[in-house]
Amino acid sequence: MAEGANVRQNLQNIPSIFEISAAETLDNLIYPALSKIFDYLGLRLDFKLTDTKRFREEISPIVTWLLQYMYLRKRGSSFGESFYGLQRTHTTTGELLTRQQELISASVLTLLPYIERKLLTRAQNHEAYAWEEYLLKLFNAYKASKAIHTFMYLIKYAGSHSPIFRALRLTLRYPATPPKEDKATYIVLKLLEVLAFFLQFIQWWYSNDQRRKVGGSLVNPEPMEEQPDMLKKSNTPKGDCPICLMKIDNATACSVSGYVYCWKCIITRLKNHPTCPVTGYAITMEDLVRIYETN
Repeated sequence: MAEGANVRQNLQNIPSIFEISAAETLDNLIYPALSKIFDYLGLRLDFKLTDTKRFREEISPIVTWLLQYMYLRKRGSSFGESFYGLQRTHTTTGELLTRQQELISASVLTLLPYIERKLLTRAQNHEAYAWEEYLLKLFNAYKASKAIHTFMYLIKYAGSHSPIFRALRLTLRYPATPPKEDKATYIVLKLLEVLAFFLQFIQWWYSNDQRRKVGGSLVNPEPMEEQPDMLKKSNTPKGDCPICLMKIDNATACSVSGYVYCWKCIITRLKNHPTCPVTGYAITMEDLVRIYETN
């Protein structure tokens, strides 16, 4: 009787796919926003492993994991899910998360997006190994599987909206009663929810700032004084690449400095030297803009 009542109650408290999507979007904003803040403050893990190897990694994934685990522990939901009043429960019994499910959920929420971002960055910089490209294909396969699950959830044919929820035998529901928590915990979690708006603002400001940089207000900086002899040629003939000193093939501009190179030349250089060859300023693949001529 009690189990049947729980099932009926869960079926009546099914959130819409729009609320689930909004919660996932908010969860996905935490890591990049924290990364921008910590990068600005210069907070990183940085120490020597050996005489020749050094470990440098950001602390954003650690903070994100701790934040998600705290919410899963206190409210039975992720940061974004809690913000929209959702809760993770067992698909059939309606029971709350076990300790194992809390740990797995926090790890999945943090590690999967982190690993995917790292793989995409390496692939864009043409540094990915074959097994890393295979992992990226697995991520794409997972997204396709999730899309199918979402559609099945939308037509009420599935009890969960993603393969991970199905594997953990979890689903999202509106809680029948508000989660019980002490006053200190309530204040801390509310402050974090207010911080979410600040994090979204940071993300919005950064994206708009990047668009302004790529706008048309760039001023070409003067070349740095100390450069290899091959790259000191500030009088390179118009239409020639400053790297290979030949006619530019597949013109590619550096948005940081405004100088134009062959696509293959600048990509090859970036693999070993992440700087603009003429000015010496630090650049990445994201700073390169292909130039297309019109007839």
